[in-house]
Amino acid sequence: MILKPALRKELVKWGFLLPCLVFMMLMAVFPLGWSLSLSFTKWLGTIMAKPQWHGLNNFRDIIFSDPRFWADLGFTMRFVAMAVTLELGIGLGLAHLLHEPFRGYRFFRVLFLIPMACPPIAVAFIWKMMVHPDVGIINSMISAVGLAKVKWTTSTIVAPFTIVMVDVWEWTPFMFLALLAAYQALPEEVYQAAAIDGASKGQMFRRITLPLISPLILTIVLIRTIDAFKLFELVFGITSAGPANSTEALSYYIYLTGIKWFNLGKGAAMSWVFLIILLSISMFLLSRFRKRD
Repeated sequence: MILKPALRKELVKWGFLLPCLVFMMLMAVFPLGWSLSLSFTKWLGTIMAKPQWHGLNNFRDIIFSDPRFWADLGFTMRFVAMAVTLELGIGLGLAHLLHEPFRGYRFFRVLFLIPMACPPIAVAFIWKMMVHPDVGIINSMISAVGLAKVKWTTSTIVAPFTIVMVDVWEWTPFMFLALLAAYQALPEEVYQAAAIDGASKGQMFRRITLPLISPLILTIVLIRTIDAFKLFELVFGITSAGPANSTEALSYYIYLTGIKWFNLGKGAAMSWVFLIILLSISMFLLSRFRKRD
């Protein structure tokens, strides 16, 4: 049987797409569907052999009877706001300073890649040793200059800022590299014309640079915001949500509920509530960005 060229082309296209579609079904769609069905059940993995139908009770308990869920969501949102703002500000400043070639600039660009290239859990354990209140190298240097040691992980006030500090160290390079690429793509002719007209560097930055790179800024802020909401490794590795749950992110609470305490039904329901909240925030940010564009 001889196939028509159009049909052969269609079959070839689907032949290349089919492995990807099967992979997505197995690795994304099926787990999402299974976790959604699990969220409507009560299943204590240690004492119940099979899940029991629980209806909407898990969602009702989470929304109306679990203040810890909302406290952790509040901490996560504060963390995202602080971390993303600092990363954007520092990344923009570094890109502005280093976008023009100078002696050794390639070394600095490679240096900024190192934090982003490290696995997050490795970063967490390295920083846990560095910020140890008694034997950490940072407090040792602080003591060497005659200052009092900082309770990086044992103070309910300082510990949240420690998590933010480590996240900024790890992910500012992402902002820097993206903004550096945007700087290097800017047209020189526009700046030359502005200089001829007598514009200062500050005016050129406000009226030329920022408007031209603003679409990229909005994009990387959205990407980094979504990623920052998934805060887990730093909390797990540095503070274990302490002290007094002051650094407990929502992802860590879901991990405790579903994996450590084996309340699988409630853990799945919490994941879906978190997913809906994150999608709502993402859609809101996208709509705001579109209006601004």
